[in-house]
Amino acid sequence: MNTLRNRTFALSAILVAMLLAVPAAADQVLAVLEALPAGGERTGTWRADGRDYLVSPQTAVSAQGPPKVGNLVAIDFVAQGDVAVARAIQVYPFGPEALDDGPYVSWKDAKTAVVMSHCNGTVTRTEHTDISGPIEVPTGCSKIPTVRIDPNPPGVPAANWPMPERMLAISDLEGNLQTFLRFLRANGVIDEQGNWAWGDGHLVFNGDIVDRGEEVTELLWFIRQLEHQARAAGGEVHYVLGNHESMVMAGDIRYIHPKYRFTTDRFGVPYEQLFGPDTELGRWFRTRNSVLRIGNLLFVHAGYSPELDRLELSPEAVNAAIHAALGPPAWPERTDLKTSLAWHQQGPHWYRGYHPRYAAQWGGLPSVAELDSILTRHGAEHVVVGHTVVEDICWLDPERKLIGIDVDWSNPAEGEGLLLEKGELVRVNMAGERLPMPAAPTRSAPAPETTP
Repeated sequence: MNTLRNRTFALSAILVAMLLAVPAAADQVLAVLEALPAGGERTGTWRADGRDYLVSPQTAVSAQGPPKVGNLVAIDFVAQGDVAVARAIQVYPFGPEALDDGPYVSWKDAKTAVVMSHCNGTVTRTEHTDISGPIEVPTGCSKIPTVRIDPNPPGVPAANWPMPERMLAISDLEGNLQTFLRFLRANGVIDEQGNWAWGDGHLVFNGDIVDRGEEVTELLWFIRQLEHQARAAGGEVHYVLGNHESMVMAGDIRYIHPKYRFTTDRFGVPYEQLFGPDTELGRWFRTRNSVLRIGNLLFVHAGYSPELDRLELSPEAVNAAIHAALGPPAWPERTDLKTSLAWHQQGPHWYRGYHPRYAAQWGGLPSVAELDSILTRHGAEHVVVGHTVVEDICWLDPERKLIGIDVDWSNPAEGEGLLLEKGELVRVNMAGERLPMPAAPTRSAPAPETTP
């Protein structure tokens, strides 16, 4: 499995580099090579996934050894009339069996579920009938051999929770499952087999768990497993929606890993339909909250803006309005914050006003009085946000009302979580070490280095 993971990582890195180098007029495809020019020539017509591509001496062809029919190819091309002219081709030394994806579960009716996967290069669809309650179903994939599904749609969890004895919060995993598993094991949240081992602890995912990474589906099913195991042990798993969850459900798929474009072509459905309202993962997403208070901590993915606070909405009202807006279309009319809480830049999925580097574009840094109003409204002392990358989990303001927890999970050395234990807030890292929070910034300090 590590070999396949390395291969797909290499595929992603090369394809991204190719995309950045190609003018906007070009198009890209990841496909299976079906035919090559006769006589071993590289120039001429290449065929991939049922389409012909004209390869000239000017086409940049990169391959380890002779190109092989059946392997994956990434092709940058320009359409000139009915002809697709290849500008650059990367030939990979492996085929579609390297790209596993799924399972995805859709509900055909109230008691019938269809399980779809792309494993070992083959798409499988299995129908399960007469389902009356939660069951484990096989998937046909070795990475996720079974999943738990329920014909009864999940309810909306509470938006307010008392403070637990211990709580761990992370954000913006973006499909980086393997790094996250190492982090959870090092901090005693799961055992070596990946099962919940944290008793009555609470684990918070503060949005943007999807997009960018190559193990999004596996990560989501893992979180679902933890959710059930934690509840059985007296603990809890909370999932706060971020902008990338809303984008995926709406069909804005600019940030999905290249492998998902390939596998969804094989499934024959748009990517957003895999998270539609009639799917197991889609129904789950559509009941997760965007504003969540646990004890004295208020969790929102991007930030809670003063403009949102002036609407005087309860967390339940904010969550209900966002639930109603999830799904196509992407980027609807969004000039009115009250009617576009899922998409407006002052909404909880997008607001960046807590960060000095971006604050001017979001109405300026909120005042102490504005932050106090937000916190008083929700009975909290701190707002915890992701969305904007910070070097380490840290205080964002001198008064220590704001905490940023979006670290770079694509770098295995950077993983961190915010731990609250016995009333104390600390950082925990990939080695399971408890570290103090850095000193709060001063008003005269330069803005921290962050990336969007």
